[in-house]
Parts: sequence; C-alpha cells; structure tokens
Amino acid sequence: MTKQKVRQSGKTAVSQFILVGAGLGLYVGLFFRPLREANFAVAIALALLATAVFAIPALLKKSRPTMGEWGKTAVTTFVKFALILSLLEVRHYVYDLGGKWLVAVFTTLLGAAGGYWLAQRDK
Repeated sequence: MTKQKVRQSGKTAVSQFILVGAGLGLYVGLFFRPLREANFAVAIALALLATAVFAIPALLKKSRPTMGEWGKTAVTTFVKFALILSLLEVRHYVYDLGGKWLVAVFTTLLGAAGGYWLAQRDK
C-alpha cells in the first residue's frame, strides 16, 4: 500500500511561505552588524553572477530553450536578484535610522513579502 500525498490548500501553503520568509528575515535582521557602507555595485555584480549560475546551465542542456526564452528568463532572474540584493543593502540606511530593531522589522517584512512572492509562483 502506497501513501498518497496530500497537497495542502493554497491558503495554508501561502501562509507557510510567508512565515518561513518572515522567520528568515527576522534572523537576518537580528544578526545584522554594519561593517561597511552600503554598496549597490556589489549587489548588482552579485546579481549578475547569480544570474549566470542559474541561466548558463540551461544552454548546456540538449533541450535548450530558444534564445528569446533564455533571454527573457535571464533578464527576469537578474531583476529579481538585483532587487533582493539591493534591498539587503538598504539595511545599512535602515540601521542608521533606527538601529538593530528597525532592521529586524524591515527584514522580517521583506522576508514575508518574499515568501508571498515565491508562494504565488508555486500555485
């Protein structure tokens, strides 16, 4: 007898994504210590590197996407990574405004929003 997978309701799954994202955001915020100034050039460079890591392997597969599909995926991936990493750089300014606790609130809200964003893709 095999166990049948029970898929959670959409509302429960979305809630889990939001809670996990908020928890990760809280963790990142509570342990943030500004050791340098905000640097958005680093965020963009890391976004380019992450995009390459995600997009280039698709070109090496036998069933490659068309260049148009691949380009669209690469651009979308870059924009997502650049947005996320840039928002993480904003933590420096938030820290200057309100200290560790405001950073924790900021990153918790960002994590929850990111969890919601990922849950929408999962539907």
